[in-house]
Amino acid sequence: MINSNLIKSAFATSLLVCSLATGASAKDGVLRIGTEGDAPKFSMADPSGKVTGFDADIANGICAELKLKCEFVVQTFSSLVPSMDKDRFDVIISGLGITAERQKKIDYSIPYATTPLYFAVSKDSPLAGLKSLAEIEKALQGKSVGVVTGTTYARFMEKRMHGADLKTYDAVTQLTADLASGRIDVALADSPTWMDFFATPDGANFTRIDLKIMAMDDPDVLGHGMGVGMRKGNTELKTKVDAALCNMINDGKVKEASMRWFQDDYTIPCKK
Repeated sequence: MINSNLIKSAFATSLLVCSLATGASAKDGVLRIGTEGDAPKFSMADPSGKVTGFDADIANGICAELKLKCEFVVQTFSSLVPSMDKDRFDVIISGLGITAERQKKIDYSIPYATTPLYFAVSKDSPLAGLKSLAEIEKALQGKSVGVVTGTTYARFMEKRMHGADLKTYDAVTQLTADLASGRIDVALADSPTWMDFFATPDGANFTRIDLKIMAMDDPDVLGHGMGVGMRKGNTELKTKVDAALCNMINDGKVKEASMRWFQDDYTIPCKK
């Protein structure tokens, strides 16, 4: 039996060697993109070397804006930031969350996207028709609400929903199982979680409350969204990437990519 992990490793190595051999950089008409390649819907590399997904669409859009050729360098997510110092690529585009810890090591572009959060309830729940966070906060008084422990949205619940009976879970599967069985009234999770759950038999009778919670609604808790990572001090490249992203946001290309892969709009408005 062929070991798929070995194939991925060999493929990633071949891409890296190719990139290093060419010595390509943004100034040579090529923008080298560091990406994971093994994060479904975000970044996926196939055996032929083609990288697809939301991250690839963002990267290709930036390259089109800057009139550069994209060259993808695939490696593990944990190695992307350390590799910036070794000049293995020019930027990281891999669903990279903007965090204070990473900002000590790399610079970021403007934030361009964030994974929305939604409350999920049974379709016949009186909560299903709520439209505002204020309505939800009031309606959840005394209700049991499930979240996955250690997540930003668990901290969001602790901060905002003081009257709710908060139930924490170690895994999404435990959370959705208790929601499906009626052991909790409501659950809060990200958009991909609900998209997958609603497609299952257990999730068929559930829906999300039509209120999208985004990082910019509470950046102190939910973070600042995704940004393009680059080496510190490269102000010229940052200025160009920021401008490209702002154009893509304003003309709907980020939304288009988001809807294509997630059936939801992950766009963060450009504030430049």
